[in-house]
Amino acid sequence: MQMGIGAEVNGTDAERSWQQALLAMRFATPPAACLSSGNFGDPVLDYDELGVLALLADIPPERLTGDPCVSALDAFGATDSGAVDITTLEVYCRTGSLRRAAEALYLHHSTVSFRLARIEKAMNWDLDDPADRFRAQFALLARRLMHASVPP
Repeated sequence: MQMGIGAEVNGTDAERSWQQALLAMRFATPPAACLSSGNFGDPVLDYDELGVLALLADIPPERLTGDPCVSALDAFGATDSGAVDITTLEVYCRTGSLRRAAEALYLHHSTVSFRLARIEKAMNWDLDDPADRFRAQFALLARRLMHASVPP
């Protein structure tokens, strides 16, 4: 189960803290994804740690679903190797290096490189280019928000 933590507030501001916690939970990594990727990610997130990323949650879900990049990444994730490749991309984006990603995933760096190359080809990205790496990170976050289920 994913969890979000809102700000510590007075009782009169409990609603604001609750909304922050729900928003943070949308960014949290599902526990199954953490386990399948060597405990990568965090199923518990604090709203205060999101910073500017919290602004992404203001994007309407239908806008995320309709974005060509996000929908292409989502379709890629539905392929046979796509889910594993996307997990690899998430780890790569989080660690910032091929070798650290390989270490976190308990894989050889050439395996990580091969998986990232499949995503680069499918998405027409060059992950050595900072702009494309940013696009990848943004698309990953948007995809997570698109699929996030938040209780009422």
